[in-house]
Amino acid sequence: MIYCVFATVPSSLHVNRSYLLLVRPVLQTQGNNNKRKLSKRTRLSLGVQLAVLALIADATLLGTVHANPAASVTHAAAEGAIHSFNVPSLALDEALVMLARQAGAELYIGSSNFAGAYGNPVQGRLSLEAALQQLLANKAVTFSVVGQPDRPVIQVQSAADTSGLVEGDLHPTYVNGAEYQESRDVKGYNDIYDQDISSVYAGKEQIERYKGAAPADLFKGMLNVYSGDARNSGALDPNIRGIQGPGRVPLTIDGTEQALTVYRGYNGANNRNYIDPNLIGSIKVIKGPNMERNVYSGVGGAVVASTLNVDDVLKEGQEYGGEFKIEGSNNSVSPRLPTLLTGQMPGPEHNFGPIFTYYDPSLYKQPRTSSSNDLLSSDDYAYRMALATRQEKFELLAAYAYREKGNHYAGKNKSDFYSTGKQVNGHWDYIPNLATIYKPGAEVPNTSSKMESWLGKAKLKIDEGQSLEFGYRDTDSLYGEILPSRISFFTPGSQFDAATHGVPQWPLSHVESKAYNLEYKLKPEGNPWVDFYSNLWATNTRSDTYSSGGIPNHTTWLDPVFRNTALANAKHDRVGLTVSNKFKLLDSLDLTLGGSYQHEKLGSSDDYYDTAISTTLRMYPRKGRREEQEYNFNFDWRPVTFARFNAGMRYSSYWAFDDFLKERQERDGITTATVETGREVAYTTRKLLTDTERQAKINQQIEDSKSSWDAFGFTEAERQEAIAQIKSQTSHIEETRHWAAWAHNGKGKYSRSNNPCMNFQDPRRTIISCDSSLPRSVDENGNPNYHEKDVSAKHQKDHGWTPSLSTTFYTSENGRLYLRYSEALRYPSMFESTVGFSASTNPWGLKPEHARNYEAAYIHNLSGLAGSEIADIKLTYYHNTTKDVIERDPNMRFDNLEKQTTAGLELQGRYDNGRVFTDLSIGHVLKNEVCDENSAVMLDSTGSTPNCVDDGFVGGYLVSMAMPEWSANLGLGARFFERKLEVGGRAIYYKQHENKFYNNYGSNAMVSYYLNTPMSWDKIITYDAYINYKLSDDASIELTGTNLSNLYYIDPLTRSAMPAPGRTLKISFTTTF
Repeated sequence: MIYCVFATVPSSLHVNRSYLLLVRPVLQTQGNNNKRKLSKRTRLSLGVQLAVLALIADATLLGTVHANPAASVTHAAAEGAIHSFNVPSLALDEALVMLARQAGAELYIGSSNFAGAYGNPVQGRLSLEAALQQLLANKAVTFSVVGQPDRPVIQVQSAADTSGLVEGDLHPTYVNGAEYQESRDVKGYNDIYDQDISSVYAGKEQIERYKGAAPADLFKGMLNVYSGDARNSGALDPNIRGIQGPGRVPLTIDGTEQALTVYRGYNGANNRNYIDPNLIGSIKVIKGPNMERNVYSGVGGAVVASTLNVDDVLKEGQEYGGEFKIEGSNNSVSPRLPTLLTGQMPGPEHNFGPIFTYYDPSLYKQPRTSSSNDLLSSDDYAYRMALATRQEKFELLAAYAYREKGNHYAGKNKSDFYSTGKQVNGHWDYIPNLATIYKPGAEVPNTSSKMESWLGKAKLKIDEGQSLEFGYRDTDSLYGEILPSRISFFTPGSQFDAATHGVPQWPLSHVESKAYNLEYKLKPEGNPWVDFYSNLWATNTRSDTYSSGGIPNHTTWLDPVFRNTALANAKHDRVGLTVSNKFKLLDSLDLTLGGSYQHEKLGSSDDYYDTAISTTLRMYPRKGRREEQEYNFNFDWRPVTFARFNAGMRYSSYWAFDDFLKERQERDGITTATVETGREVAYTTRKLLTDTERQAKINQQIEDSKSSWDAFGFTEAERQEAIAQIKSQTSHIEETRHWAAWAHNGKGKYSRSNNPCMNFQDPRRTIISCDSSLPRSVDENGNPNYHEKDVSAKHQKDHGWTPSLSTTFYTSENGRLYLRYSEALRYPSMFESTVGFSASTNPWGLKPEHARNYEAAYIHNLSGLAGSEIADIKLTYYHNTTKDVIERDPNMRFDNLEKQTTAGLELQGRYDNGRVFTDLSIGHVLKNEVCDENSAVMLDSTGSTPNCVDDGFVGGYLVSMAMPEWSANLGLGARFFERKLEVGGRAIYYKQHENKFYNNYGSNAMVSYYLNTPMSWDKIITYDAYINYKLSDDASIELTGTNLSNLYYIDPLTRSAMPAPGRTLKISFTTTF
């Protein structure tokens, strides 16, 4: 293993200034593993002390070394030790690190630049000195080996650098601890395997390489991480391990949150996070509820994004500079936007109220075919300029980014799954006809975007351990979208007539978001009690999105003037504060205290009472306020070398208020709602009559018919004929229609236990059918079956405590096992706390969701295997149960379902030997089950639907959040020509979606597109690749190809019938100055 240590050298020792610790990323894409073998173990302190003592004891050997190639000064005690070496020809600094690791030595490298220098390969059993001689033969490099026999110290510098060390240049740090100064991305990739949580990470290179056609493409390649409605939102809607929605998976950018929940009609809602990938420097996704410091986490986890910083623009030691990046892609075409007719009068041929036919010729366009897809299209281009300065007392950064992209073209291959035309049980499903409407290789309307962003940062370095940083971000976005239920393929009287009339192309939505944050850090040297952090932030979002439920050109007989009723305005402001402090109570015990506060306000400039624009399907303009705060503590205890324990708790509370409901109630004077106390159940039974009972029934029918026979003057013969007919038509089987009351539990919940049909008991009667229940106006005694309930607008409040526990066992120097248990509360979001169309508020109120997550993982550091510098493997099992899940129920209102349970396995691994690198991740969903008796009995009057179903209940939101059962990501690449050329690629696999509705409901399956039925996807395998060439130290060019097989597919978890982009080529040029 390697311990690289800075040491303070006594003034009596004259040391050479050029010696600096090698604390640099050894591999550009991943970072090194050398620091991680004994990560966070208490035996580290002994190793650090020995290393420091060895350095001081032998500092007299750090005199001037003559500039002879590969000359050495070797400690005698180290000469006889023999080690097994397997070091390939790598970049010199990387080869030195690998050799030092294999020898169990420390390594110090001088400040000279070894860029472009490669070491000689070393193999076999050799002494350390012999190995160094072989590695550095014919190199203009000097080295020395000092230290003790069990802890040799290698010192290397350029043969030309003999200036001598100067005291004070070396400063104390911990190599194996949290203060190890890795680069942001090196640490991010290492943390996947170093931290005792589940996470995935994307650094700046990966983000810029694979940012794709939409923000949702940022998550591609991240195991069990998805974005809902990837092609029809212009934003990210994070999904982690099948958990998605507002508050469940918060996304923060530089500690700020901006999420806005957008109505999608019957197809639910999107929790949109508008993000510009061109400004993002890194994304870390933490899976499951957690208590990571300064991370706002939900029941499903957290997405933590950071914007570009000074280190992304300036090289080490550079004071002023900048970066310019420009790129262009094909596979897109400028949208042919419709002409809105607002303010005009319709002609005599106009069909009033087109909302009920969906067909509006001014909105329908013929998609352009693959023959129009120009290889050198200029309809997707982007550029970014960033300027920065790094000074002793301050840092400044300013960046501007712009991207304009047209509608993308779909893939061309393997579209059979999407063109079967098969409709199951006669229900309407878009997927079997998708490829007959959006032809393979053709334009996909409503997928264009235009984004312009500004970023500014200013950091004041108050002193060595104190800084203050201000950040500002402004993004203006125009993007295509359409309400999912309006992606209609038909005209009146002709369902699939897109070839003649085209498909809808709606106008563009507009969103402007701004974010501000002020970050303060205080960590005085030598003070174990103060490691303070705070972040004061605010976000302002203004949106005009085509999501109201209306249509762009709307008119009525009463008001024959075209108006745009499809546009919904929202104004969403948030302000928040995050604070924390870490106390070092003992060498083996840390305590972290933290807290956060957030206040949000939602409003709209829309006037719902404007009768000129309101329609029966137009949503209410939501308006309200919400506040949430939390306080937490966490102990980190390391009592022994082989174990580590974490324990903490979090207290959280919230309140919410519906301002729009308050205004309506004050305007209309209504503060109560009529709620049902029960329902009426109709059912039919069958009874086998005895001969006596049958004859009695015949006699009764004859007796009942005599009056009509008399009235019509039947003759005796006619009477006998009628009697004979009654006898022939009266069988021994009697069917009877029943009606009975069915009461709920007082909070709107119905049960099987008191359902009259499901619990019918009569030894002589059997149930033939249980029909759907309806709200019952009167009970058995004729009394009203409704009552008035107070629903006046009031503050909704709740609070609670949740724990977090974890234990880590170090099974060996390279392996460890951790067990984690964590809980989290998720309170009703702003969307769930206010009146709207997608789902109404619950008159009985909502409880917070309560998640309990279990996780177990084994991690092993395999560095050195097959000549690797980096090699890790991690296997994780997770099990999450969320009780009182807030969901849209069969009555189209928000309700608490009993529970949702998800479980699965994840495998992650990576390998890098300097020349070849690869990474692999595989996910398997073992369980995704939603249980709720009320939903089951309300959906199926026969009682055959089980209380627990796969994925979720029809009509709810959860069912369209289910992940693929199997998924896999494989990356592979290689470096050539002294790292000037890098080629790589990846393959991404998702198992075909199995529509669980047919298993859940059988012949009663309520499969309708308009009830948020999940859209099934075929097996998906996409291939991406890139070639990156460094023209110089300051310039590079890259060619990237995505979906190289040109596959026709839809993204998992989509709510909209819109194919993903086909094969796309992108070329980019980056230069720094």
